[in-house]
Order: sequence, then C-alpha cells, then structure tokens
Amino acid sequence: MSLTRRSFLGMLGLLPAAQALRVPAANADNIPTGTVPRRLFGRHQETLSCIGFGGHTLALAPTVQEATNIAHYAIDQGVNFFDNAWEYHNGRAEDWMGQALSGGWREKAFIMTKACIHHAKKYDIPFAGTDKEKALQMLQAQLKRLKTDYIDLWMIHEIQDADVDFHLGKDGILEALDEAKRKGMVRYVGFTGHTSPQAHVKMIESGYPWDASLLPVSVLGNTLHAKDFDKIVLPLMKEKGIAAIGMKGFGGSKRASLHGMVTIQQVIDYALSYPAVTTQCIGIDSMAYAQQAVAAALVAQPMTIEQRDKFLASIQARGGAEFAAFLKEGYSDGACCIA
Repeated sequence: MSLTRRSFLGMLGLLPAAQALRVPAANADNIPTGTVPRRLFGRHQETLSCIGFGGHTLALAPTVQEATNIAHYAIDQGVNFFDNAWEYHNGRAEDWMGQALSGGWREKAFIMTKACIHHAKKYDIPFAGTDKEKALQMLQAQLKRLKTDYIDLWMIHEIQDADVDFHLGKDGILEALDEAKRKGMVRYVGFTGHTSPQAHVKMIESGYPWDASLLPVSVLGNTLHAKDFDKIVLPLMKEKGIAAIGMKGFGGSKRASLHGMVTIQQVIDYALSYPAVTTQCIGIDSMAYAQQAVAAALVAQPMTIEQRDKFLASIQARGGAEFAAFLKEGYSDGACCIA
C-alpha cells in the first residue's frame, strides 16, 4: 500500500486537530530546532536520542544527497540513533548511510546494524562457512559500506521461535558477536524480533549479557495483535538492564496510513511511557517527515500508566475491529517503513 502525502500528513496529526496534540506543522518558516531529549542506554551510562531514524526508509529518499541532508539535520537537533541492516535495499541503505555520515558526522552518530545470516537463501548472501564465519564476513562488508571501523550496536536480525537454539549454538552467530566485540569491531550487541515475545524471553533468559533489543513498541500492535511485548518482554528487559529500541509505532510498514488512528506525538509519548525504552525508531524518507518527528520529540511527554491504559482502550474503541480486519491472515510485517 503506497502512502500519499495527504494520508501521511493526516496520520501525523498535521490537520487542524494537530494543535491540541502539541506537534507544530513544519514548513520553510517554521523548521523545528532544539535538542532532542536523550535516555540511558539500558544499564550503560551512554545516552541515546529518544527517537531514532530507520535506514530502510532513509534509503527511500529521492537521492543520496537528500538522505544526507536529513541525517545532518537530525544530528544537528540531537538525534544520534540510526538503524540499518545488511539486507536493506541490497546494501544501498548501508551505503547511503555511510556516505551521509562521512566527513566527521560519524562521531556524532550511534549506528545500529544487523547481521542477516538466516536470510542467506532469500537474499543470496555471498558468504561461506559456519554461521559464525558468515557473520564475520558480513560485518567486514558492513564496516566498508558504512565507512567506519566499528559498529556501535550489532544485532542478530529477526529472531523467531525456531531460531534461538540455532543462533546460540556452537559456531553460531553468537560466537561472531563475541569475537567482534572482543576485537573492537562492535561496541554493543543484541537481537531483534517482530513477532514472538516468547523468543525474546528465551533469548534474554539464556543468560547472555545482551545490551539491547529491537522490538515492537506500538499501541496498534499491542492492542490488536495481543503480542504482549509490553506486558512480558519490556518489564524483563528493564529488570536485566537491556535497552529497548522500539519499532512499529504506527503498526507497521504497510499499515501506517490506515485511517490516521495515531499521531506521531502519541506514538512517541506512548513509547516513552515504558522505562525500558531508550529510543523509538521512526521511518523517515523526506525532510518534512524528519522535521515532524523532531518537533514531536522536542515536546515529548511520556504517558503515565493511567494515560497509557486509557489510550489503549480508546484505540480499541475507535476502530480496532476495522483495523484488525485489514490485517489479513498470513500478512507478514516487513520493512520498518514509517514504523
């Protein structure tokens, strides 16, 4: 489903009701500037911006120069978290981000990218050997694409129930994470997952000292899917000091424009209501969207538990059934576009 500018602006609350939701409309005469708030990165003393930008959608900007302008604007406003993955756009996402962050910008950014070993067949990944060896070869290529000699956060991509033992076993990707961290090629390590709270719990309870995890933090996902990432996983991550990176704030890439059920302000305030959440990652492919995200982050007010519960109930009451019907059986949430 493609997004029209009108439907997206409506979704972000830039129509008349926006004034009540605190997000000012960004235009040439009103470009949001300031310092986006930061949060502690899990148990570590390092801090990250409360919003981050997704590399998948950044690579959907019209040109690499536009992507670069977006990244530089964001960094100037205090945004330092940038997400990516090996497979996004056959490498273009990492290539463009590497270009955007060259020339001194890299030191101002916290780059997360992902090892996609389990997608080897789907994407014809040109590496050989054990999963550990493939992952380390992939990392070398990622460092080259991103024009850097280290990755801030390297993640195992898209964990599912059947993957846990596979990845944590001998010669698995976990051994690659350990070696890369030991050699200074990565600073922190973690894993991502879209669909299974149980897989997240199993990874966390394996005893490995994960630094972070990317997972759905979305009023739409939590209300309509009953995935219970919020009830099961986020409290456990807080207990273990694991930083939560939120995604799917608008319900997912192909669902974001449906009926304008949430605004960007609500997405951010909702995500930040969970103490475990360090950053909410948002898909951005134009300067206008970047400015809207920054505007919302600058005035972010995390919901109280009572406000959050009321908000969840209101989403259900305002069209949850219709929204759920849109999610046809077998639908798989893919890339983090406008997530």
